[in-house]
Amino acid sequence: MTKKILILIFISQILLACGFTPTYKILNSVKNIDVHYEIDPNNLYEARQVLNTLVQNKNKDKVKFITKVKIKENESAVNVNSSGSVNEYKIEVLVNFEIFKIEDGLLFYKSQSRGFANYDVSDSEYTNTLVKKDALERALTESIQLMNIIVQSKLNE
Repeated sequence: MTKKILILIFISQILLACGFTPTYKILNSVKNIDVHYEIDPNNLYEARQVLNTLVQNKNKDKVKFITKVKIKENESAVNVNSSGSVNEYKIEVLVNFEIFKIEDGLLFYKSQSRGFANYDVSDSEYTNTLVKKDALERALTESIQLMNIIVQSKLNE
């Protein structure tokens, strides 16, 4: 019995001393900088909704940076039959963003991110509308998540 306890203690000491760091641990060297996102009011309603759900928008008075976001959507045919009918479309979402410092109002960084999603066309117009909306949300989610990663990495430099 004592031998089993000693072996268990020895194995646990080896595992604790190996340098393993859990992935959920928050490192103090990386700070999360608060940013206020302003989306162009001319963008789609879906784009504004996805942006609001994916990023934590802080109060404009309490942040050091403002990110202005413009979203463009483009739809193109991917698979065209010999009869000329389209079976599949691709949605491309382009997110242009600019980061400004509030203290001086100068442009800090400017970039863009893209998101893509394909969807198939069926016989029902209602189904096509739902599938297109889902594909647009997937493309928006991909591009906005990438934008958020770029913004946080630039602000942490």
